Amino acid sequence: MNLFTYGWNDQWQEAFSSCQEPGIVPARVITMRADRYEVMAGEGKMEAQISGRMRYEHLYSAKNPAVGDWVAIQPNAYGAATIISVLPRTNCLERQGDFGSQVIATNIDKCLLIQALGHDFNPSRLDRYVTMVWNAGITPVVLLTKADTISEEEATEKVKLLESYLPGVDILAVSSLTGYGMDRLGPILTPQTTLAALGSSGVGKSTLLNSLMGGEVMATAEVREHDQRGRHTTTHRQMFLLPSGALYVDTPGMRELGLFSYDALDETFKDIQALAARCRFADCTHNREPDCAVRAAINSGELTRERWKSYLTLKQEERFYARKQILLAKQVASARKKRNKVHYSDYKRGGDRGAY
Repeated sequence: MNLFTYGWNDQWQEAFSSCQEPGIVPARVITMRADRYEVMAGEGKMEAQISGRMRYEHLYSAKNPAVGDWVAIQPNAYGAATIISVLPRTNCLERQGDFGSQVIATNIDKCLLIQALGHDFNPSRLDRYVTMVWNAGITPVVLLTKADTISEEEATEKVKLLESYLPGVDILAVSSLTGYGMDRLGPILTPQTTLAALGSSGVGKSTLLNSLMGGEVMATAEVREHDQRGRHTTTHRQMFLLPSGALYVDTPGMRELGLFSYDALDETFKDIQALAARCRFADCTHNREPDCAVRAAINSGELTRERWKSYLTLKQEERFYARKQILLAKQVASARKKRNKVHYSDYKRGGDRGAY
């Protein structure tokens, strides 16, 4: 197996140089099920598990290997290989979990944000996904699936709506069943490019993957008629090598997406930022101040109330998140006494920032 097929390059070779001990080889994590892994190494696909030292030192699961990670492993001819270390990540897609950060995938080039046309179509829901992807430094691409369920004119209209709603983000409408729009994915699915597919249940992620692979590799399920919602058919994260040479990370459907950082809100809502820059006062709250460009845009229809409401919701979450971090800092101060290896960045992010 040629590791270059899975994205290996000179930069990863340089990062791996510090791990070059006898018997240690590089590999990429392609499947994760709880604490069980499958990795792709030069010798081919093999099962792997993290070392006892990693289990002891990594207090937070976000520092453990995730799909997309390049790792240093010790092969074992009689069983599972041992993952010795994780190479520094170029980026990390993560969301708020029950206990700190939950890593979705790492070392991603582009993120496919999938939403179905029809009942599931909800522009404001995409704001949260786009913000998470921009936060990670990854390029978002919105795929509107199930274009066969509506007319071509309706699909075109919704694409145009989203293009104005999410400036700077590519929007594509496709149908995995009829092939409508699938040819436009060609420039995205280039060799050695790693893509992650995100979306809620029932939007057609598994059907899309089967279409791209040219055969059924993932099970699919029917959606409910009354609300077009689906069941979770994908239960784990897995990387697939597409016939085009691109690497596709399939993920379980997400019913909730709690953000772990709000740094990219201005990028997601740069249309609103541009309007705010035209207000008379630099600290305009967009409530009662005279000559407020944001309120004027809402009244004229230039800015939809739906998008403004979505922006306010995320800004409110951002303020709550900031207050939460102050409380966490106090808890960490106490925890540090109990174990010196607990750091605030670990507690807040679920891992050492330097590892990303």
